[in-house]
Amino acid sequence: MKNLPLVLAAILVIICSAGCVSTPNTIIGTWTSEKLIDFPTPNVTQIVITFNPGCKGTETWVYDDGADYVSNMTWIQNEDGSYAYAYDSWIAIISEDGMYATDEEGRTFVREEGDPLDGYVGTWKAISAYEYNGMLYTIKNEIYANYTGLSFWTNQYGVSDKPWELVWYSYEENTYINYYKAALIHFTILPDGTGIDNYNLTYMKS
Repeated sequence: MKNLPLVLAAILVIICSAGCVSTPNTIIGTWTSEKLIDFPTPNVTQIVITFNPGCKGTETWVYDDGADYVSNMTWIQNEDGSYAYAYDSWIAIISEDGMYATDEEGRTFVREEGDPLDGYVGTWKAISAYEYNGMLYTIKNEIYANYTGLSFWTNQYGVSDKPWELVWYSYEENTYINYYKAALIHFTILPDGTGIDNYNLTYMKS
């Protein structure tokens, strides 16, 4: 689904062929935020992030009445050794001949440009119009070798949105995970072992 996430700092992602990368001060585990003051969502007292192996995890918002709200997420490691995670991600699976890609939204894309031997890299156009908020869109994705890309949406009246910046990485054979770059939440492990996100919230690992 195309959504309107908060605009965050841009990153360049490099992922090794095995998938996610770990560092000596590993991200794997559960991280609990400081007590929250003036958090934009009322009554949220803490955030608990669990980074699991395999680039999966959860983010839990803890409320002052003891309730919590859990969101599934996937995470990646950035070029500078920090991390980023997002709830809004989708998987693309490439056909054996390298000419078609299908995603979890049920969309099928055909390769317009690029060598099928290059895997996901190339230009892909949706075979059918995609309905979103009552509008039909033609989608074209340009996937670049540096793990970034652009998604172009043109509605049924020929009006194009500003391209959406993408980040992607190889997940399994012929399978790739995509993010809207603006949806990524950055997380850095500091020298003292604490964590900090791009909202300047600090976290302790348990």
